[in-house]
Amino acid sequence: MNKSQIFNEIKDIYLRVMPAAISGSEDLMVDYDIDLDKLFLSDTEKLFAATEFLDKAKKSDDKAAVQAALVYIRVYSMRLSVFFENIKDDTDLLLKNIDWSDIPEDYQVPEHYNFQHE
Repeated sequence: MNKSQIFNEIKDIYLRVMPAAISGSEDLMVDYDIDLDKLFLSDTEKLFAATEFLDKAKKSDDKAAVQAALVYIRVYSMRLSVFFENIKDDTDLLLKNIDWSDIPEDYQVPEHYNFQHE
């Protein structure tokens, strides 16, 4: 998996799993027609820019600019929060709407998956 394309990888895998789990796209929170990595990168860059704006405003002792920068940081942080919450909500939908067998209490991820989860 290409780490720079992680959200599109998640999207592609979810789209393969979803037909068995959803009754219609109205149930989904993520817009699977867009480039999720591009959206994430855009919002992250805006958050970084707002943080730089805050730093410059603080150094200039411009209280109005500091306040504006804080508002921008809040907005972009909220957008990123919603981005991840939507992925979580769609994951919950997959877990809820597919007839899964129970995971054994003592289940350990097999080593051949190379999955570090701690």
